[in-house]
Amino acid sequence: MSSDENLRRALGGLSEPERLHHERLVATTALLADISFADILVLVPILDTAGPEGGAGGGESRFVVTAHSRPITSQTVHPDDLFGLAVTAEERPLAALGLRTGVSANGGAYLPGQDRWVQSLAVPVNLDNRTIAVLLREFPSVSDRVWGRLETTYFGLFRRLAGMIADGVYPYATGPGDHDHPPRVGDGVILLDAWQRVEYLTPNAHSALRRLGINGDPTGRRLAQVGLEPRALQRTVSASLPQTEEIERNGHSVVMRCLPLIQEDTLTGVLVLVRDITELRRVDRLLITKNAALAEVHHRVKNNLQTVSSLLSLQSRWLEGPEAKEALAESARRIRLIAAVHEILSEPDGESTPFESVVASLSSLLRESLAPPNAPISIKVSGAVGPLPSEVMTTMAIVLNELVQNAVDHGFGGAAAAIADGSEIVVRIGRENSELQVSVTDNGCGMPDGELEEGLGLTLVRTLVENDLGGNLVHRSAPGGTTVELTAPLPATNP
Repeated sequence: MSSDENLRRALGGLSEPERLHHERLVATTALLADISFADILVLVPILDTAGPEGGAGGGESRFVVTAHSRPITSQTVHPDDLFGLAVTAEERPLAALGLRTGVSANGGAYLPGQDRWVQSLAVPVNLDNRTIAVLLREFPSVSDRVWGRLETTYFGLFRRLAGMIADGVYPYATGPGDHDHPPRVGDGVILLDAWQRVEYLTPNAHSALRRLGINGDPTGRRLAQVGLEPRALQRTVSASLPQTEEIERNGHSVVMRCLPLIQEDTLTGVLVLVRDITELRRVDRLLITKNAALAEVHHRVKNNLQTVSSLLSLQSRWLEGPEAKEALAESARRIRLIAAVHEILSEPDGESTPFESVVASLSSLLRESLAPPNAPISIKVSGAVGPLPSEVMTTMAIVLNELVQNAVDHGFGGAAAAIADGSEIVVRIGRENSELQVSVTDNGCGMPDGELEEGLGLTLVRTLVENDLGGNLVHRSAPGGTTVELTAPLPATNP
């Protein structure tokens, strides 16, 4: 059975509140793995209805691993990802015991794939007097790690959170709040007692406090007594719910996440995760400045292009020859389309604008500029590819302009011709792997038989597609219309 099917069967046996509780627990398994120096597995039970030979009534308890987190504070015992794996009660007897009794159990587990035993702690995940899953802490039977104050404190924290899991009060009913740079255990830990006095803090946490101007050892004192009064801590103490706050002081930024420690409905302490994000905020500000500068460049380029387009239109009024007028009109239209792309890129989040949105905007401009006001030409856009680099979008604006203009001129007889109802141009865009795929199809009269003669427009399109985009261009014509297809590789993006 596939991993997806295993997960579907396991989670399908949970009610909506139980699924939500499970999701919140899964979101915190990285924290639990870090403070316990062990792999954390979440096992959700499923009940087989088939016996060993496929008959009914087997009833053997099995589990599906719905979460697997490895610690960044220690070595892992599972090099392979166990997510989605189905395991039996025989393979994880402590999980079966925890599911049956609803209480935590210590012991071991044999890993046949590694031919060794590991230590294990099974914690029942209880909610409303029902065990909906089992959390397993698995770690090496023998370790070279020397346990000191930090290790003892961390494991004590895990024990307290494990008790809260068994009591059904962890994970919390609400999240700690979103943050773009959330802290992890390795970034810094401060443990407060029931009176919010500092019981222990890691060296990284001490360094973060020093960045905020807190000098000296705060152990045994409240944070307020050493000059730090985070609002998140006050809200956590008053409501017994997790809170997150970013503090800026002395040119430094530190994010603090406060998690209440509860036993028998009483607040017994607060776990505070801290992270110095000063450098990250500096990079964020640089990115904001860069994006603002790029937007301003696109805005100025757009204005300059519109000025050039206006000058060309003005110049065409002084010409008498129709060919010269048409040449200037085509040049002005191309420039206006490039200006339209830069206008989109100059807007907030313009660089992340999906290409299909740009094409939809360009199609409206093309419809207005290429066909007479009362001409029944429809330009439709289908497909999606997401954001593309600005240089690709500006090149594609020119390409689409030429292809749509060719469809109007050669498929429907030009803007001055009597265009029949139902005349349609369809622009299809798509992405396959790292390749851009675009086609322009009209339902006009089609191309004449024989070798295709490329005018300035198609020559320009082929040059841009093959030289600038490194792609290919293909024509297909029939009595019912013409299709031009192009493919081009997309540049690799940074993750």
